[in-house]
Amino acid sequence: MIQPTQLVKPIGLTDWAYQWLKRAILRLDLAPGSQLNINTIANQLNISRTPIREAFLRLEKDGLVHSIPRIGFFVTEITKRDLQELYEIRELLESRAIEDAVNNMSDADLQAIDCLIEAGFMGIEEKDVDKYLQAEIDFHTFLIEHSRNQRLISIMESLRDLTLRWRNLSLRPFRNLKLSQQEHIDIVTAMKSRDAKKAGELMSRHIRNSQARILELVEHPAE
Repeated sequence: MIQPTQLVKPIGLTDWAYQWLKRAILRLDLAPGSQLNINTIANQLNISRTPIREAFLRLEKDGLVHSIPRIGFFVTEITKRDLQELYEIRELLESRAIEDAVNNMSDADLQAIDCLIEAGFMGIEEKDVDKYLQAEIDFHTFLIEHSRNQRLISIMESLRDLTLRWRNLSLRPFRNLKLSQQEHIDIVTAMKSRDAKKAGELMSRHIRNSQARILELVEHPAE
């Protein structure tokens, strides 16, 4: 769990509580399905109940929290249906985005991807899941932005928080970091060959593989 002292407390306590809670949810520090106790969190953050409740309402709009009347607030569950829907959208849009990106990128852009791949290797070498996750997000974001399709970019940005919990879950077994990294390398190899179609196919496969790895963890959490 992220400690309150790790984040600088701003003037707006609701914003601070919202950011702290959101990060804890996305990192799975607050488990899917768990109940959020206003008093406990208020005491932990050393603030009153009001900004906590307002933060809960904002998180509810984000789809990360839901409320049950007369019972309280809960972290939204991670469901198989959510996984299938979100990753179907990712596969459709990111495979198209990378095809466009291959055609739009300069040679310098393609070389810049090597830095993102190297960041992934550093996360693996240090066995730092958070570092690898950031490298993974940066890699996908870089490719999406180079599609130069502003509507596509906007849609993917709107899904980023909803997919982050899945990404955290998919990388929990350390072996999955290496599998994901190799898939990134294969995609980059196709891009450097200027084979947009193959790069798109490999991105589709990468996202399907990620979905399968997550589904295995959801269905067999103790194995």
